[in-house]
Amino acid sequence: MLQTLTMDGREAGTWRFSELSTKGRHLLGGHVVVSSFDGFHRGHQALMHHAKQVSAADGSPVVALLFDAASDDARTPLAQGEEVARRLRLQGGANVVALGFASNASWLECQALCELLREFAPKSITVGANFRFGPKSSIGSQVLASMARSFAISTTVMETVACEECGPITAANIRQHLAAGDIQAANRLLGRNWTIEGPVVHGYKRGRELGFPTANVQPLHRLDLAHAIYAVRVYAGERVLDGVACYGTRPQFDDGAPALEVHILDFAGDLYGQRLRVEFVAHQRPELKFSCVDDLVRQMEIDRAEARELLAA
Repeated sequence: MLQTLTMDGREAGTWRFSELSTKGRHLLGGHVVVSSFDGFHRGHQALMHHAKQVSAADGSPVVALLFDAASDDARTPLAQGEEVARRLRLQGGANVVALGFASNASWLECQALCELLREFAPKSITVGANFRFGPKSSIGSQVLASMARSFAISTTVMETVACEECGPITAANIRQHLAAGDIQAANRLLGRNWTIEGPVVHGYKRGRELGFPTANVQPLHRLDLAHAIYAVRVYAGERVLDGVACYGTRPQFDDGAPALEVHILDFAGDLYGQRLRVEFVAHQRPELKFSCVDDLVRQMEIDRAEARELLAA
């Protein structure tokens, strides 16, 4: 069962560690993985795999220490909050301790880490070479390793894993691929299909007028995603539906602000107000402006047929 202990700084300078001595007694003396787990990509999965191997030798628990810093709306989300915790559980990190920081309290991270090392008394710590924390992320993994060794804690700093075709497996590189529209590369680095969530809101209903009704999904966070057409899967409650999505500014109609419109294949129903998960499977083509609306409709027919083929593969 997932154990989530939240230690936050809602009162500046105050950290609640009492849960460790009550609810979290079984976590003491475990094998700790320290990371922001931003996206829980294949690099994070390698960290968890190493900790699980070490843990198997003595039966001590694996603890994922999640640096859940204040949300940054300027960054495209890869996986956040409960989604990260769920994936940590599935990967085998059955215990999660979330450190939540107020936006102006990053200087407390060093103090909090020292106290956590004393409270946890872990047998080992695993951390990625790129991990950074503290004021303006100015402190690196080697400093954390030095802190841990001062408490006689065995520490492993794992080098960044790389993909031959797609480059280093880092959150920054994944975001670069998303910004370029290379969904397939981003998905390879993540180890799964990139997914966003949001409620269905009312739009201009132009898709319906053209014979392609769409669910206008309002992402919960800002997206730095290439304006393009994508083959997607849509999760609406218990239903899994195939679709073709357009993310962009709708240049045919000069509508301005970027929006995510999803045409769900073979579906008729009302999704307004529902929260959908949209899983991006493949990039199909860039968003374009056509000479006339009829040409746009013909291309949308081609896009829909291509999405069927991609999603059936």
